[in-house]
Amino acid sequence: MMSPNRFVVTMTPNCSGRMTNCMQQLSTINSLQAMSGYCAATSRATFRNRPDVRGRVADHRHDSGSLLRSAQSTVKKALRNKDFRAPHLPGARQGAHYPRMLRDHTRKLVASTLRACAACALLACASASVHAATPEVHVRLMRANALAAPQIGLYGTAAVACSPEVARVTLDGADLSIALKSPQLACDNQRTAPFTLRVDPAASAGVPILPGQVYRVHVYAVGAGAESLLAFHLLDTNTPTSAPTPEDGLWWSQASTETGAAARGNGASIEFQDGQLAVGWLGFNDVGAATWYFGSARPTGRVASVALVQLANGDPPFAPTGNPPSAQPGPRLEVEFLSPTRARAYLVRNEAGRDVEVRALTLARSRFSSGPAANAWAGQWVLVPDDNGAPRVFEFTEPSSQDADTFHLADAGNDATLDCRLASGTQSPEVCTLSVATTTLADFDQIGIDHLVGHGSSGARVKLLRVPR
Repeated sequence: MMSPNRFVVTMTPNCSGRMTNCMQQLSTINSLQAMSGYCAATSRATFRNRPDVRGRVADHRHDSGSLLRSAQSTVKKALRNKDFRAPHLPGARQGAHYPRMLRDHTRKLVASTLRACAACALLACASASVHAATPEVHVRLMRANALAAPQIGLYGTAAVACSPEVARVTLDGADLSIALKSPQLACDNQRTAPFTLRVDPAASAGVPILPGQVYRVHVYAVGAGAESLLAFHLLDTNTPTSAPTPEDGLWWSQASTETGAAARGNGASIEFQDGQLAVGWLGFNDVGAATWYFGSARPTGRVASVALVQLANGDPPFAPTGNPPSAQPGPRLEVEFLSPTRARAYLVRNEAGRDVEVRALTLARSRFSSGPAANAWAGQWVLVPDDNGAPRVFEFTEPSSQDADTFHLADAGNDATLDCRLASGTQSPEVCTLSVATTTLADFDQIGIDHLVGHGSSGARVKLLRVPR
């Protein structure tokens, strides 16, 4: 299976030597107007370019104060120098001394340029310092033992002397919110240290985390009277054996009451092999051009967290092969599989180690046929028990009945029926029952296009598998 690690990941550091650039420009006193514009342009680029990199770039550790003082000293020496010369001006003799007025004007221009350049560089570096002070947080499920109620573990890195503490915990249904508070003073933003927090919702929010649930965990930073998102993660408290197996194929964004409107034209190619989930996300970039991302992860129960990379600069289809595409960090896909063909997904945008935006989506693998929903489940199927029972073959023909909520398939040769109830507002079944005569053989609650999973009359797990044609 292809791994994202096979691609070359390109990243760009931010706030890299901005003060040094300003100092160099001022020391040469060349093209003052262009220099001022350059500094403004580079500082704007700094604010636009904040890639997600785990390490701290060494250039961020420059002492901006000493650089500023050095730049000021350079300019003052140049302006005090009686031989201070201007760049060549059209119509002037090469190397001519400045007239007094032009020299005074240049002093003012250099001073204002120095202030503007220093201000924009310090703003850029200050922005990086704020991000350095913000903790980087990861979320996991923790249990003291197999019988203990699960708790939430928060771990990550924070600026030295600025490790966060839990300020508030709220639990509303499946949404768990954790607010963290960090010291605002005495932070050493040039160094980081690891931290670990254990959160017990039963003690903090008065409501325990229940088994068999998938929780949406939001971690926020509290400061200056406002909260900002730090991390988002899905946690499954159920046993992994009860998780549905996603079917391979194309999954598309669909509208739903839970996640709102569909992201039209967005979808995923999903493949599941040997416990590993591979996802190719099909969508659009910020300017509307089609793009795709790739990632893989091992699911934990019903959920998976897939870090996606954006592929670029590869060979065209008809060009000689051999040049691997480069990979740039993309969003993260948090996905909860509700059935073999239906999932709740969350695209998470990360900047500088923190989650900053979450988009909820419903994904579904849809049938190709455009007729009645029941037609997609007609055909030959094999019932396979997990308790080593004998398999049985069924041939379901065209549906004998269907309404807005249910459909009925029959196998006249075996006196068998498959009765399914559709999920609300969809053409996909959410539960089905297989019967022979008046006896129920199995109830299925995981409904796919190619397989159904449930329990037989004895309670053992059974599968109904489609026979390819």
